[in-house]
Amino acid sequence: MRIAVCATVKNEAADAASLVASLGEQSLAADEVVIVDGGSDDGTFEALSAAAEGDSRFKLLQAPGTNISAGRNRAIAATEAPLVAVTDAGLKRSPEWLRSLVAAVQDEPLAAGSYGYILAAPHTTFEAALGAVALPLAREIDPARYPPSSGSALFRREWLERVGGYPEWLAHGEDLWLDRAIWRGGGWFRHAPGADVGIRPRSNVGAFFRQYFLYAAGDGHVGMLAPRHVLRYGAYGLGWTLLQHPSPAARTLLVLLAGAYLGRSLRRAPAMIRQTAGVNPLASGALTPALRIVGDIAKMSGFVAGISRRWRR
Repeated sequence: MRIAVCATVKNEAADAASLVASLGEQSLAADEVVIVDGGSDDGTFEALSAAAEGDSRFKLLQAPGTNISAGRNRAIAATEAPLVAVTDAGLKRSPEWLRSLVAAVQDEPLAAGSYGYILAAPHTTFEAALGAVALPLAREIDPARYPPSSGSALFRREWLERVGGYPEWLAHGEDLWLDRAIWRGGGWFRHAPGADVGIRPRSNVGAFFRQYFLYAAGDGHVGMLAPRHVLRYGAYGLGWTLLQHPSPAARTLLVLLAGAYLGRSLRRAPAMIRQTAGVNPLASGALTPALRIVGDIAKMSGFVAGISRRWRR
C-alpha cells in the first residue's frame, strides 16, 4: 500500500534540513513526501529545497497566507496514497516512526488511523519546568482517550475525505477538531509506540503564553473542551474567594487545594529534570507552579477570545 507523508511549515529555516533528513531516512520509505510552506520570510523554502535536492519523493509547495489547516489540506491534496501520515517541523522522530504508524493500521484494518504521543524533550532548565506543565508523561496517558496530534499521526485517506479534511476556517485546534469529527463518524485510532516523538517546549514565557492562548482560542471558537475550561474558571474563582477570607481554616484549605491542583505538574518535574542535561533542579522546581499559573491565565483569556470570535461568526 502506498504511503504519503505531509507537513506544513512557516518560518522553520533552522529545522528545515533536519525535517527533510528525518523524513528521508525513515526505515520504511514514503512513496510521496509533500511539504507546504505557508509564506515563510526567513529562508525556510530555500532551506527545504537545498535539503531535498535530488530526492524525487519530495514535492515542495509554496502557499503564502494559508493557515495550518489549509496547508495540510493542500499537502494532502497533492498526494494520492491511501495512507497519509502527517507531521510537523521541530519534532524528534526515530527512523522507525513511519514504519510504526503503518504497522499499527495494518494490524487493525478497521482503524481510521494511528498515532504517536507528543512528549517533552527539554534542553534547558526553563524547558524542563515547562515540560512538566505542558505535556504528560507517557505513563500518564490513556491511549483510548488520547486525541492524536497532527505532529505524529497517520490517517486512511477515506476517513480524511469522509470528514472533509482539516477545518480551514479554524486557525488553531484543527487537529483536535479532526479527531473529534472522525470519532463522531465511528472511527478510532491505534497508538504506535514507535511513533512517539519528542518536542522542545517553548523557550520563554511570552512564547508559551501565546501558544496556549491560541490553543484555547481555538477551543472557544468551536466550543471544544468547554467543561475543562469552565472547571478552570471555577478553581481560580474558589481560590480567590478563599484568599479573601481571613480565617486560618480558609487559608489551610486554600493551601491543600492548591497543592492538589498543582500536584500533577510537580510530580512530573523530577522526570523532566532527570532527562535534561545541566538543569538546575531547584530553579526548575520553583518555575513549575509559576508556569502552570501562566498557562492557566493564557487558556482562560484565550477561551474567552475564542468564544467572542464564535459569536462574531
